Amino acid sequence: MSRQYIEDVAYWAKAYNLACSGINESVIEEPDKNILAYTIRFDSGFKVTALSSRPANLRSKKGRLRIDEAAFHDDLEELIKAALAINMWGGKVAIWSTHNGKDNYFNKLIEKCKTGELNYSYHRYDLDTAIADGLYRRICLVSGQQWTINREFKWIAQLRKDYGIDAREELDCIPFEAKGAGSVFKREWFEVVDRVPAGGRMVRFWDLAASIKSSAFCTAGVKMKKVDGIIYILDAIAERVSPAEADKLIEMTAIQDTKNTRVQWELEGGSAGKRDEVHLRALLKNFSASAVKPMGDKITRAKPLASELMRGNVKLLRGDWNEGYIDALYAFDGTSKTRVNDLTDASSGAFHSLSVAIIQPDFD
Repeated sequence: MSRQYIEDVAYWAKAYNLACSGINESVIEEPDKNILAYTIRFDSGFKVTALSSRPANLRSKKGRLRIDEAAFHDDLEELIKAALAINMWGGKVAIWSTHNGKDNYFNKLIEKCKTGELNYSYHRYDLDTAIADGLYRRICLVSGQQWTINREFKWIAQLRKDYGIDAREELDCIPFEAKGAGSVFKREWFEVVDRVPAGGRMVRFWDLAASIKSSAFCTAGVKMKKVDGIIYILDAIAERVSPAEADKLIEMTAIQDTKNTRVQWELEGGSAGKRDEVHLRALLKNFSASAVKPMGDKITRAKPLASELMRGNVKLLRGDWNEGYIDALYAFDGTSKTRVNDLTDASSGAFHSLSVAIIQPDFD
């Protein structure tokens, strides 16, 4: 993101015919790792530097700070705390972003602005406002197309379809808030098919919960396959089992899935997660297996799958598990629900693995 930001600065510097240097890279040395910073220097004496979002990088800085995509930073609260010192020296801090859920710290700042608790200048710019100000006309001008009102309407409709479940946040500046069953996944989105094309990549993703208490969460595993851009959900398991039974379930399922299916699971935080990773790697030593660190909360992780379901790019292979699986995802709303969250988390993990990773076997 830092690199992209500074490239945008370079683009506009050229557009305005401003005299400046090229993009210079420098290294900020940190105890645990080195961080790249990107800088453009202008002949006027000013400069623009793009840093990482690490709060410590802002300490002892002066000038005007822009926090881009604020809702997606790992620790926005600490970042802003470090940034506010800039105001003491006459600097300014601008915080902008699309939304990332109602409970995100970015949205909490907005609510405080609305109530007057924070003396910030608050601005909202949604798609309708941008269209009214000529956004699509400008796109047509730059791309060499002829503007018509019908083309504009079609473009807006396609844009909203492309964004899927994220359209309200990304285009309308409305934070996502789940409210009960059907708020994330709709029943009508699930298309069941009788056959799945050959080839493609497969993964079985596990959400682990080794307990036998009646109220405990389940050990859930969802198997998916990606062929020609379409993701097929092949199987879903959710069992309330003991730790020993969970090991047996995972191992026997891997044998049934064969070595063509990669096995992955969510990496829990702390030493317990590392211990589980070592244990499961040993258990699955004959298979391609790895732990994956989760990114974002449960709803954030589920939304990409929901969007692709809505677009018709995810299908279920017909089986006696279909009804229970659809019921579980339909009931998902981010609150604590046994079996519902387990199957949803496993589904989100499998979808993410197939969507962003090139899965390469690591066995002989």
